[in-house]
Amino acid sequence: MDLGGHQRFGTSAGSARLSAAAQTGTALLATAWSTLASTRVESVSIHLRSGPVIDGVLQVRMDGSIAEAATRTGHYNHAFAVDDVVMIRHVPRGGKI
Repeated sequence: MDLGGHQRFGTSAGSARLSAAAQTGTALLATAWSTLASTRVESVSIHLRSGPVIDGVLQVRMDGSIAEAATRTGHYNHAFAVDDVVMIRHVPRGGKI
C-alpha cells in the first residue's frame, strides 16, 4: 500500500488535529497489542477512518506513524497509518463479537 499521498505525511494547517488522531491511534493500537498478549481475547478487529475493517488480527506492530497487522501468526499482511485507527473491537476467546 502506498501511503505517500496520505495527509499525515504532508504539512498542513491541521497538524494539531492530525497529532490528536495519531495519539488516539497509538493508544488504541497499544491497547490492542496488550489485549492480544493476554488470555482474554482471541483476536481484534481494527476499524479504519477510511472505511475498511481488518478482522481476525492476531498481532500488531508499529513503526513510527505506520502500523502493521497480522491475520496469520508471523505474516503481517496489512499496513496502514496509525492516525487512521478509530476503533478496536475485541473478539473474546472462544466466541464471536
